[in-house]
Amino acid sequence: MTTATSVEKNQRATGITVAAGLLLLVFGFSAVLSLSSHTERSNPIWFIGMLIIFASSLALIAVVFRWLGLAAPAEAFGLPAGSIRTLLAAGVMVLFAVFGLQTLSVNAGLAEKSLGNAAFVGTAAELQAEVERYRQLGLAAVVESIDNGSAKLKLYRITPPKPLETIDMEKQIITALVTLVTSVVSFYFGSRTAEASRDGPGAAKLPESTTEEVKRIDTTLDELRKRITALHADEATPGNEATLASSLSQADAGLKAAEESRAKLAASIKDLGSGGNSAETASTAAARLTASLVTLTQAVAQAEALVAKG
Repeated sequence: MTTATSVEKNQRATGITVAAGLLLLVFGFSAVLSLSSHTERSNPIWFIGMLIIFASSLALIAVVFRWLGLAAPAEAFGLPAGSIRTLLAAGVMVLFAVFGLQTLSVNAGLAEKSLGNAAFVGTAAELQAEVERYRQLGLAAVVESIDNGSAKLKLYRITPPKPLETIDMEKQIITALVTLVTSVVSFYFGSRTAEASRDGPGAAKLPESTTEEVKRIDTTLDELRKRITALHADEATPGNEATLASSLSQADAGLKAAEESRAKLAASIKDLGSGGNSAETASTAAARLTASLVTLTQAVAQAEALVAKG
């Protein structure tokens, strides 16, 4: 009894030490990332720091759940069943929200915070020349007041707008990233569903989560058919005719492949009753089809961006 108590005390002391270390790690990296020299998203320290903060937070949550007696040793990070799936689903929504807002943001080319004031004395022509001189220096001089040949200027830094090539490349990277994350989430959901259907008492039946996923697949397919049909009746913006035609051809091919996969999935589900197929196979096929539909949806959205708005 004394030995068990001693072991429990040592484990508790170790847990407290680990939790304190994780807290210090999270707060330390948060403080580093809050510095102005490390807040640029292009800085590798930002990505490494965010990854360490995320991993440390998950480990800290696992420690807390262990203390509360809610840990599940068979699950990822020892968290309760479904926690990682919920985290992944929420992460995808946050990812769409963050990159969606970033895509919709407009760069006006003028910094919001003023760099300071400047006084000027001279004629109107000289004032115009002074404003032009500031513009060549990359500053915008806004005339606030003019009084008896003198003027008060407020200076702003001009931020040049991004080139169209850079914007297109960012869109492609965002599309690839969202597709990758969505595919990983779909695969994880599918694999967990397959495990549950294989090990559970109703292994011969299709899991409810997969059934709901099949319904979402049918809804998505119907919507994509309508959108692609509408695209064939629209006209492209000037100069994008060939690009739109190529995008439509790819969309048609993707839709045909998705419909074929849906037919195979239906056959796979039908064979469950006769024992000719397994619920794991059907769940995996549904997850793959969901991932392919995400890619097809993005391709259709890109094609719709080339259509002339009436």
